[in-house]
Formats: sequence, structure tokens, C-alpha cells
Amino acid sequence: MESTLLVRKIDHGTVIDHIPAWHSELVLRLLDVDEIKTKPNVSLISLNNVPSRKYGRKDIIKLYRYHLSEEDANLVCLVFPTVTVNHIEDWKTNKYHPRIPESILGRIRCPEVSCITNLSREPITTRFSVLPEFKALQCKYCDSLLDFEKMPEYVKK
Repeated sequence: MESTLLVRKIDHGTVIDHIPAWHSELVLRLLDVDEIKTKPNVSLISLNNVPSRKYGRKDIIKLYRYHLSEEDANLVCLVFPTVTVNHIEDWKTNKYHPRIPESILGRIRCPEVSCITNLSREPITTRFSVLPEFKALQCKYCDSLLDFEKMPEYVKK
């Protein structure tokens, strides 16, 4: 394995590491990359299918001048449990190991078309319970289930 860096180190920002190979696009969808793009000083680098001693191949996302919230990191963890998040400040790395949240409020649309959150004229915040044993979310309004793997398809825009 080569010891050269593909992209230079960053002095301030976030590195999302250990994403399964070719899945960084799903992570970016979960994080609402369109919102990140509105910040003028933020740079985003996505590396795909890079060598990894631990996993063989992996993806990496570097967000220069952007700190990922714990809530966003935990959301990514639901879909990709191997992910680690490194917050970098003045070249010093602080590792954050995302954990599975108990619930998710307002970030994901309910997959059930007839759910009140999809039918109401007034906005109703979606509420999901996380069921790690089933690798699914359960809507608190209609009880429908959403597999963790399908979550990126239902991220609210």
C-alpha cells in the first residue's frame, strides 16, 4: 500500500472515515449536501474506493471549515455503523464514534403515502423510533417501518 496522501490534511473541519467503498454519495445525501454547498467557505472532498488496512477499500469525506453535528453523525451511523467522524481544530484530531440514536425528528419523510405527515396541509414533524434490532425506523404516527438502508431515499429536502 502506498504511503502518500491522496489529499492534503486539513487544519479545521470534519473527516468522515471508514465509509464502505462507493457509498459516500449516500452519506452526502443523508447529510443534506445541498445545505452544505450554501456555505461559501466550505470545501468538500469525497474519496472513493481508497485502500484501507482494516476494510480493504473504503470511502472518505473531508469537509474543510465545516463541523458535522453529533446528530448528523449519528444519522449516518444508522446506515453505516463502521463510520468514524474526526473533528479537526488547529490540526488536532478529536475522534467521535457515532452512536445509534433513540429517535429521529423531522429529518426523514415517512415512506407510507397515507401517513398524516404526508397528507396534512399544515406541516407535521415526522417522528421515528429507532429499532436497532430490526435495523429499521418506525413512524410514531402510522407505525410503518423504514429499513436503515433505504433512509437516504427518504431524507427531507
